[in-house]
Amino acid sequence: MSVLLEAASLAAWGGMCFLGGVWIVRGAFRLRDNEEVLVGLGVGVALEIWLANLLGRYMPVPLAFWLAAGLVLTAGLALSLPLRSWKEVAGLFRMRILPLQWLALAVMTLVLFSAGRGLAILDDYQNLPTTSMLAAGDIPPRFALDPNVTFDYHYYTLLFAAQVMRLGDLFPWSALDLVRAFALALSLLMGGLWVQRATRSALAGWMMVVFAAFNGGTRWLMLLLPEGILRRFSDHIQMIGSAGQSAPDFFTAMQGTWSVDAGSQWEFPFAYASGMNAPSIWTYHSGAGAMSGVLGTFILLTHNRWRGWRGGVVTAAVLAARALVAETSLVRLLVGFGAVAVLFMALNRTWRVPRSLWRWGLVLLPVLAAAAVQGGVWSGLFSGLVGKVSGAETGGGYFTFGFQLMWPPAFLSSHLGFLSLANPYQLLTALFEIGPMLFTLPLAILWGIKAFRAQRWYEAALIVMPILSLFTLVVQYTGNAGPTAINRVQAQLIGITSGGFAMAALWMWMERRKAWVRAAVASVLFVACYGGFVLFGIELLSATRPINSTFIQLLDARVAKDYWNRLEPEAVVFDPGSWRAVTVLGRPTNSHLTWYQEKPEWPQLVENPRPGVLRAAGFDYAYLDYAYWNQLTPEIQQTYENSCARLVAEYEYDRFPYDFRRLYDLKDCPAAP
Repeated sequence: MSVLLEAASLAAWGGMCFLGGVWIVRGAFRLRDNEEVLVGLGVGVALEIWLANLLGRYMPVPLAFWLAAGLVLTAGLALSLPLRSWKEVAGLFRMRILPLQWLALAVMTLVLFSAGRGLAILDDYQNLPTTSMLAAGDIPPRFALDPNVTFDYHYYTLLFAAQVMRLGDLFPWSALDLVRAFALALSLLMGGLWVQRATRSALAGWMMVVFAAFNGGTRWLMLLLPEGILRRFSDHIQMIGSAGQSAPDFFTAMQGTWSVDAGSQWEFPFAYASGMNAPSIWTYHSGAGAMSGVLGTFILLTHNRWRGWRGGVVTAAVLAARALVAETSLVRLLVGFGAVAVLFMALNRTWRVPRSLWRWGLVLLPVLAAAAVQGGVWSGLFSGLVGKVSGAETGGGYFTFGFQLMWPPAFLSSHLGFLSLANPYQLLTALFEIGPMLFTLPLAILWGIKAFRAQRWYEAALIVMPILSLFTLVVQYTGNAGPTAINRVQAQLIGITSGGFAMAALWMWMERRKAWVRAAVASVLFVACYGGFVLFGIELLSATRPINSTFIQLLDARVAKDYWNRLEPEAVVFDPGSWRAVTVLGRPTNSHLTWYQEKPEWPQLVENPRPGVLRAAGFDYAYLDYAYWNQLTPEIQQTYENSCARLVAEYEYDRFPYDFRRLYDLKDCPAAP
């Protein structure tokens, strides 16, 4: 019965978001009836997450989550007024349901969710603890491994997962798998709707769904090179990150597996990965940016179909939400619209811009204001700037920022390091990393020129910024997010060659070409998607063996079921595995400076975790497992069994291999050096 109640609760919350979103779309935009339902679902969920982020600062969860859904429903109803008769009231609930759309959404979500349940890749160590703390009401989140530091991160999608977790009574790993599967499926289908509209072809729309899911780099094509030439390439490549852990050099790695912490049943071949253009079917596992596609595609579908000021208000709210999920998107728009305005004035020799262009300035102003205070990277930057100017203490923030010039120009691969344009071997490697769709860049630029002439300013701005992002080829990021953070900007150039613009332009170009030309283009598209097909095929092999995560075992799940969010709100938990206890209990630990760098005192605490020592370090609880307990000296073990430490709970396996989890309360222990 409790499971049914939780499912009904989650369905009711989702239904409020969906119905409110459809009403908002009808009241604020002029869309086709085959677009209203999916787009309404997307904007309803998107606005609810954004409102929940604002409300969660001032009221407890899940009240903030329910109120946010209620506000979306209320806003949709307000935009539907006036309702002059019962017939118009009944019309609110009349909508065109296309079975194929909903079947595709359900099947895609199920398949992606099943694949995700068997994997634990791409930042689970970061996403699961943050999701757990958000669900416990820590909005905006603190850094899970140091509660004194604010985590100025793009946590928007994680907040979505936190709501699903809290309202549906799910584990954080299950909620995150479900959310990122749903987000990718919805964004792909919405992108297909835009291509269908642009090309007037339903087939082109479905082709876009497949292409956007699987398109990626073609590093695997380098396997076709003669061994001697491939070794020459290898001599010019510096392996970094997970690639550096996979093999001593590029040549060896291309023949082996990729050392990515996946928890999967089968290893992933290194040759089918890409450090510059990974397919969406792979990157959606990261979770943090999964909703970006939904938000971006929504704006693309609605930017030139406003119903007056209402469309502008909704657009501003969605853009503010997107600044919380993809901070570079705001820079992209500001620079893009600025460049479009300057270009218009230069070409027309005037200081005046069309009304349709300057209204975007009115939309972006509140977006900037919201981005400065709503949480995330932009809020962290703004808070730090205010602190420097005023000299006031603003509290510690997680991220640091720094840039330096670099020459010669180079692309950056998260696997193969900097690939210089001045080195022929590295340049060719970069082209293989990106894939053949880079050659559709002229078509995307042509689309932008036509959009500019037709005064479709948003489309023109989206295409201008990626071209301007070429300046990042001479810039190196030096902050603590790691040098590969600059990839998000460089990826914009790659993105317009593999997104809807290029696909729509390519489709319309092919319509007027001979059959052999269309066949050749189709072959290139298949090659561009082949790596994604291979990776996803291997992902599906793990679907039959669900796992929680690489650091979450069955005993941890049992502890989470009974003790998640049960400890005092300000409690700090010691766990030698750091992010495990945060995920399981919803409370922070205090072990790291960053996700990758331990605090200087942490190794000593792990070696000597006496209750008094931990209490002196500020810990209220200790979460210990059998493997760690077995490494402790009998003397330290004795301090837990016959001292101030109180055993709150113990869970154990009585079968081989033996294991246990123990949760100790240390609050009654006197601090001891």
